[in-house]
Amino acid sequence: MFKTKLKNILFKETFSSMSTAKSLALVGVFTALSVVANVFSIDVPPSLKISFLYFFGFFCGAIFGPLVAFVICFLGDLLAFLIPVFSIGIYWLPTGVCSGLLGFIPGLVFTTLKFKFRGGVFVKTAISVLATYALVTLLAGALSNYYYVKFVVFAGREYQKTFIAYLGAKILFSSIVSALNYALIFATIPVFNSIKSLGFKIE
Repeated sequence: MFKTKLKNILFKETFSSMSTAKSLALVGVFTALSVVANVFSIDVPPSLKISFLYFFGFFCGAIFGPLVAFVICFLGDLLAFLIPVFSIGIYWLPTGVCSGLLGFIPGLVFTTLKFKFRGGVFVKTAISVLATYALVTLLAGALSNYYYVKFVVFAGREYQKTFIAYLGAKILFSSIVSALNYALIFATIPVFNSIKSLGFKIE
């Protein structure tokens, strides 16, 4: 009973019901897309980034569930860094974890909340968006970027700015990037669900 409940929390039911071959193929395709999403992010020195990783992470979570989505998004970040032409500096593990959380949080929302009413998918999407914004953009991601600047960019030099001051300077830019991703998510869900050939829906 416990194993079944845990499985239902960690994996989306539609994904669990797929054959092993199909599920592995799908994970492979999405991992490759995750690498592409990371590669085509635009870095704004010293630690800001324009990307659609929130958009990609959301759909990974809603399709696969939190565990697989975390792995896909984390691997996408790591593998993109390992491509020599795109790698700069050192690999910062907290950034990879934050990338994984972009898939994990929506995945957890979609596996634990079972809304059956019309429009329930958009309520779950709104909860996913707010939770991701609060826990990643304003907390984990901001802390990761702050300490990257402090320990990597300013390595050996004094960095006097406090985390609160750093967050205040970063929050406007990050909020704009997040808002763009979230608007695309809400606009894309009806289109995604209308493609019956995919064999699964965001629900």
